[in-house]
Amino acid sequence: MQIRYLLKLGCITMLFHSFPIFAQGMPFGECRAGYWSSNRNLDDNGSLSKATCFVNWRPSLGESIRLGVNARLGAHDAGDGEGINGRLRESFLEIESGALTWRVGRQIIAWGRSDRINPTDNLSPRDLTLLVPDDDEQRNGINAALVRYNLTHSRSITAIVAQFEANKVPQGSLPKSLIRATKPSRPELALKLDQSGGGIDWSISYFDGFDSFGRYRIDFAQPTKPMFHSTYERAQILGTDFAWAQGAWTMRGEFSYSHFEQSCTTCELSRRKVTRAVLGVDRDFGETANINAQLFSVVRNSYQDPRWVPAVRKPYSLALDRLNSEFAAQEWGTTFRISNRVLNDRLKLELAAIVDITNQSLVLRPRANYAFNDSIKLGVGADHFHGDNQTFFGSKKKNNTAFVELSLVY
Repeated sequence: MQIRYLLKLGCITMLFHSFPIFAQGMPFGECRAGYWSSNRNLDDNGSLSKATCFVNWRPSLGESIRLGVNARLGAHDAGDGEGINGRLRESFLEIESGALTWRVGRQIIAWGRSDRINPTDNLSPRDLTLLVPDDDEQRNGINAALVRYNLTHSRSITAIVAQFEANKVPQGSLPKSLIRATKPSRPELALKLDQSGGGIDWSISYFDGFDSFGRYRIDFAQPTKPMFHSTYERAQILGTDFAWAQGAWTMRGEFSYSHFEQSCTTCELSRRKVTRAVLGVDRDFGETANINAQLFSVVRNSYQDPRWVPAVRKPYSLALDRLNSEFAAQEWGTTFRISNRVLNDRLKLELAAIVDITNQSLVLRPRANYAFNDSIKLGVGADHFHGDNQTFFGSKKKNNTAFVELSLVY
């Protein structure tokens, strides 16, 4: 099944190369076939073979006009690991006119300078069930109009109007008695002042849209049959980030202050505030090795501790914490990542970990990739979650997995 799937993608690529208009920018990407011991749907299914192909195309239609296309096709690689699925991640037109850059269409917009934990990254949603080794490949595009004005050669201001799209989250952990949220129709707005170069990179951003994670609550109108509800809260987020490099050292930081507002016909107006911060440092060793370490925190002003909830409602309160991934009013944690390339850069080794210090849970993520040549690679890895059920990483233990994948790069 996976071999036939890869052959079909190869034929599509050859078709692209056959027409003169595509020669302006040849399609490129990567196809993988492999085995995973579990899906990422937080259910009891496991041991599945899968295939995934990413196809990119960046043709130029002139000196200042470009197209961008990014698509993903997969077999048994998302959700519960059943069936064939596809996604047009990007399809946009970009025009440069002097100091102005316009981009309209479906596009991935990633903000933040810290390592993999980015409190200011609120625009592009993710498919958190996708079986890919690199979290950045979980990103999906949004329909948006973007305009960037270069104030100087190193400073710019960006304005964005976008259509909301939610994250795809694991379905195995959701309660059966769930009334799902409707998708917000109001457009999202974002502004960013960005400085790149001159010794220190930094930005200040503002986002007015919706939280791409559903917010859960319980309706006790029928005491014998409480109902779970989800909604997408309006989110107003002020953020900033920086990266400062000095020799082999780089210091990174990111901060956001968020105001969330939940309004629904069956509940009173609910408001909450959340502050997130990340501060870290990484260092290069020679030309092949790197070590990165970060400290992060989350502070919530309206967290309800299940210990003070009446006993009859405590199981529901604990379930809400797991659904909303909130386990304390204030949480601290650290991340660690070490990587090295050996054997003339053919073999890349990486070990990453995220530790929830407050609630004593963690995830370990070892990875190894060997390149036989420029086109064929072999990758292996694992995700191991550890902790009590009522912790961020402990609640995700059903997603423990190991994998091996063979990749074709074109």
